[in-house]
Amino acid sequence: MHHKFSELWKEIPSRVGLESAQQFYDHVSATPGEPPQVNSSVVLKGKAGRPKFDGGSRTIHYEISGAGRIDYQYVNEFTGGKLSDAHPVVFILTIDLSSH
Repeated sequence: MHHKFSELWKEIPSRVGLESAQQFYDHVSATPGEPPQVNSSVVLKGKAGRPKFDGGSRTIHYEISGAGRIDYQYVNEFTGGKLSDAHPVVFILTIDLSSH
């Protein structure tokens, strides 16, 4: 997680509720490329949706609650980092916990 989101990340459970926060955590940790079982998501089109990483997905706009949205992309076999081993990674691009 990029440090600029660390405070917002900590606020998610208190802002949207622990249940909604856990549903998001479970979704991105297990099935980030599939539609969520709870809540909703949409794959962004156009320039906003373009992958930012080699092998990355388009941007996914996840509605965590009526007052929160999180945009993310995922890479199934990310090879960055110290060890360069292939592993799945979810990149949080934006967190917006305000109402529309």
